[in-house]
Amino acid sequence: MLWILWCILAVLLVIVELSTGTFYFLVLACSALTAMVSAWFHLSLLIQVAVFTISAFLFYVCLLPSIRKLIPASKETLPSIDRFIGQKAYVISEIKPGEVGLVKLNSELWSAIADENIREGEEVIVIEVKVSKLYVRKPSIDDLSKEDK
Repeated sequence: MLWILWCILAVLLVIVELSTGTFYFLVLACSALTAMVSAWFHLSLLIQVAVFTISAFLFYVCLLPSIRKLIPASKETLPSIDRFIGQKAYVISEIKPGEVGLVKLNSELWSAIADENIREGEEVIVIEVKVSKLYVRKPSIDDLSKEDK
């Protein structure tokens, strides 16, 4: 029955990986699947945890460098995302504090996070870019006065 818990952990780690894009959680998900196999053989929980730990170490040491070589770093393939900071975007899907919404920036859709409620159709300013998410805020009076000049 422990194999179900390992499977659930693997799925949760894959979901976290999808939001981070770092491959670290994917490696942990693979390790959870390896521990799940040991659970199928009815090995003790201590051995399952040891299998998880050892396989995570081996995957980090062996598998992660191979993945990084196969998939080039975003810096090599994409232009700098720092240029987005300070740009205007338009909210496509409502953003609530602690929840992800969608914005349109330069004709591209991006996941966006804000510390305030921002309704669909409102204009926002990009204040930070992390992995594949934009951190945005409503324009301030200073932002509006800069546009007039």
